Amino acid sequence: MSQALEARVSKKTKNSIQIEITRQNFEEFCDAIGLYKKEFIEALDASERDHRSGRVTKRKSLYELMK
Repeated sequence: MSQALEARVSKKTKNSIQIEITRQNFEEFCDAIGLYKKEFIEALDASERDHRSGRVTKRKSLYELMK
């Protein structure tokens, strides 16, 4: 079952858009895609520890991660 995220465009320029969503819609969307799962939170914590200790790699794009 897919989760729809209801949003309203509040500002639009040539290179960007700004949207507004309700907190409840955002939380339901995050829950549906797994951002509240224990494994995801643990991965974020590990990433933050790596960053603090200097174990980081600079990337120019997300495409580099897929190579």
